[in-house]
Amino acid sequence: MSKIKVLFVDDDLALGSIVTLALEDAGYEVHYQTSLAGIRTVTAEMQPDIVVLDVEIGMKNGIDAIPELKQIAPEVPVLVVSSHVESDNVVKALEVGALTYLKKPFEMTELLAYIQRFAHPYRPKGTEIGMFRLKADENLLLKGDEKVRKLSLLESKLLKMLAQNPNRVITREEIAQELWGEYTTESSEQSLNNYIARIRKYLADDRRIELVTIPRIGYKLITDGEQQE
Repeated sequence: MSKIKVLFVDDDLALGSIVTLALEDAGYEVHYQTSLAGIRTVTAEMQPDIVVLDVEIGMKNGIDAIPELKQIAPEVPVLVVSSHVESDNVVKALEVGALTYLKKPFEMTELLAYIQRFAHPYRPKGTEIGMFRLKADENLLLKGDEKVRKLSLLESKLLKMLAQNPNRVITREEIAQELWGEYTTESSEQSLNNYIARIRKYLADDRRIELVTIPRIGYKLITDGEQQE
């Protein structure tokens, strides 16, 4: 049986060390980080079963990151922890999708109880794209539990990149760096055009999403939540 994955984000190093050790001793797999840097990528790649998130993380507010986390992993419960329990903070956290608001200092038994109660280790894994789901670790595009397509490695990397950045223009340069890095050549441009055409075909059954070409710039995966101007 695989371990439950906990993503813990808090800039208090002493608390981070205590919580990480306690959770690992309790049998959980823990990824601890002290900032919100790369939180989208970490969430997409780790696919945690629960997120424990501080409010004040450096100069940033952890509550503001919850919508991003929910966009990538909508079913993952988010537990907010903070010494600031003003009603406006609590209300905002709950409104954007937090499960509950745990006051610091808290007892580890209390945190463990929440994790045990709300973590979901048997969720379907993958990045949601409309009616589809991408399992990038296996290069599989699924519709429900049905296999739609076994993707090539580069198709999978490209689709993952687009899906993790919905409604945002991804430049051709960004894509080339992700797919080929220093090995980008003149032929890479035509290869990218071919990959884009194939991905459009793979996603064609879902009319709520659209892969749009931004001339001379790049591409944008438009989801149901945004209409193209």
